[in-house]
Amino acid sequence: MALERAPLAPNPVISACFGHCGIGIGAEAYRWILIDVGANPRRPALKGEKEQIQILRRYGGTVLRFGIPYRKGEIPLVPRALLIDLDPRAANLILQSYPELFAMKDKHALYGMGGAARNWAEGRTRFRNEIETKYNVQRRFEELSPEPVRGFNVPFAMGGGTGGAFASAFMEHVKSTGEGTQVIATFGVIPEFGWDPVILGPAAISIMMNLDYQIKYSDVPILIDNKALRSLAGRFANGLSKRSSIVDELPEELEIGWRDYRNMNLVSAHMMSMFVASFTRETEWDMSNYRTWLASSKPRFVFPWLIPVVPKESEIDGILSSFSEARDGVLFDFEGEETSRMVGEKGSCCVLVKARGRFEHEHREHLRRVIKERFPMEDKRIIFIRIPCLGREPGGALALLNNKAISNKVLSIAKEAEEAWDGYKAEYEKWGLKQEEFKQSFINVVNHFS
Repeated sequence: MALERAPLAPNPVISACFGHCGIGIGAEAYRWILIDVGANPRRPALKGEKEQIQILRRYGGTVLRFGIPYRKGEIPLVPRALLIDLDPRAANLILQSYPELFAMKDKHALYGMGGAARNWAEGRTRFRNEIETKYNVQRRFEELSPEPVRGFNVPFAMGGGTGGAFASAFMEHVKSTGEGTQVIATFGVIPEFGWDPVILGPAAISIMMNLDYQIKYSDVPILIDNKALRSLAGRFANGLSKRSSIVDELPEELEIGWRDYRNMNLVSAHMMSMFVASFTRETEWDMSNYRTWLASSKPRFVFPWLIPVVPKESEIDGILSSFSEARDGVLFDFEGEETSRMVGEKGSCCVLVKARGRFEHEHREHLRRVIKERFPMEDKRIIFIRIPCLGREPGGALALLNNKAISNKVLSIAKEAEEAWDGYKAEYEKWGLKQEEFKQSFINVVNHFS
């Protein structure tokens, strides 16, 4: 009876996690949210009506109450998440490590038969042939969400051949078959060339194609840079080592390929959990508001500034002190460019503030002043979103910035992609990416960021 009286969450948001990178970040973000609200990520459950109401307010529509009760009347929670890859190893490892969290095993994962060889065109074709056609993706949504889906969070790596191509084809699928009201937020991770296992020319081509698809289909395209993540992961290694991670609970012989990205994924998960909290908590802000915020912006892309990188305190004064202690970090690397010169007339910022107690005028002005020192913009173009901080969870602030500061880096990658195309043209055309399509995508991206 208690379950029947518990309020339904708002229309749900599903995380569609693509490729090794997307699965790692997406699963880590769920774990971060669960730990913050005091739940056991291996066995999250609800006990009684009071706790159901309280927890559902914290999670919003990112979890689903599973219909098979545990002992003592506990109602299991499972994430509304699809783990999608051509190679089944990453998804299977998460499902096996968290069998009670991902209790709907056959409904949480979709995968093909091996990777796409760092070839974006092969990845897109195989998504259409092995995932979109073979599986009824819409039916998977309905199994994770009996209610109409409000939106999708889509983390993926932009320089590979599977994650980015799958994410691009998925966005196109949603926008062409959905109800038109669904909001897509993408979290695209740009590789650090010479460090990450990507091939320079094909990776640049992949990034170009992914950017074009984000321009066309993503309502909230957020860019994260692995170079910046790696730097922050090194700077805050001590603090991040005290935060538990999915990687810590994987079988030792299977940590290879995950251990190096442990702290980087934790930083990304912190940022993603703040983004999710902004529209799942009881506030005036909804996921669709992001779409309106960016509707007339050019470029429409956003990059995040996380404060602090490793959360400790919940009070706003402690969060603000992170600036003076240099515990904050921009999750995008500008490679020596002077960001204050690349703002543009209509740069804007959406600041998510998650803190206990009052958020006073002086706190708002402090944040505004620090942001403007690095990314000058008009006061009226800075939005503040207040997120309730519940229980013992740590607080923080996340500044989502939209301006031209990222353009120089993107345009340099575009130049690399254009120069690399002829050498890889035959391989891409074999998998359905014709020169005319690539050239048009290149033009779209250059025009958007110029």
